[in-house]
Amino acid sequence: MARKTKKGRHRRKTKTRLSKSRLFIVAIALLILIFVVFKAFKATSTGILAAKDNVSSLVSRVSGKSADTSQVNKDKQFDLDEENTDVKKKYVVYLDVGHGGSDGGYKTKDGVYEKDLDLQISKLVSSRLSSQGDVSVIVSRNTDKALSNAERVADGNEQNADVFVSIHMTGNDDKSAEGVQTFYRVESNDASDELATLVQKSVIAYVDLKDRGAMPFTFDVLKENNMPAILIQCGFLSNPKEEKKLTNPEFQKDLAEGISQGILSFLDAQG
Repeated sequence: MARKTKKGRHRRKTKTRLSKSRLFIVAIALLILIFVVFKAFKATSTGILAAKDNVSSLVSRVSGKSADTSQVNKDKQFDLDEENTDVKKKYVVYLDVGHGGSDGGYKTKDGVYEKDLDLQISKLVSSRLSSQGDVSVIVSRNTDKALSNAERVADGNEQNADVFVSIHMTGNDDKSAEGVQTFYRVESNDASDELATLVQKSVIAYVDLKDRGAMPFTFDVLKENNMPAILIQCGFLSNPKEEKKLTNPEFQKDLAEGISQGILSFLDAQG
């Protein structure tokens, strides 16, 4: 029994020694693993930092480049604006509003003055032309004031206008007289006749009025002009039917559109 017991003790001691050896091996393995993980972490951290530095450097370079590009674009845009200002032609249209002040022009039986209708039509024409990016409009008057024909012509010349368009109505004792007519300076050689023809045709295309054509005439307001100049008589206020049309806001819009389109067609043709 004693021998058996001793043998059992011997076996327990051997088993204990084997367990310690295994623990030692496991510990070494853990240390190696920790070392490897540490090295890997350190390498990764270094890579991340380097990447951050590279990104920061790249961002700085890109930011700097963007700033430079923005400046260049800004300067380029400024140059383009300057070029557009120089290249883009600006037409000047001088609208001469008939009569005014103590000169009321023709007066209807209902007490409507030609001067007021001339101003209403001129405002509509001015608004239509001004909506074009390359057209500047100057009017002889935008209030009820009197102007001499010489003042109107002188102002148009001083403004260096490309065209001069005088807007009127008319009236006489013949109640049946009707229609629209456009006049240009006698013996003009500055394309005034072309302007008159285009405006006349355009108005007839927009409104229902008799076409009385375009012809030369010796109106004082068409003398001494330094540009193509015309006078358009938009209808007869002495004719009850035409008076009704000419005082109608919707008809006035169509009439103004016809005048505007005629002027624009002439400017386009002059190029």
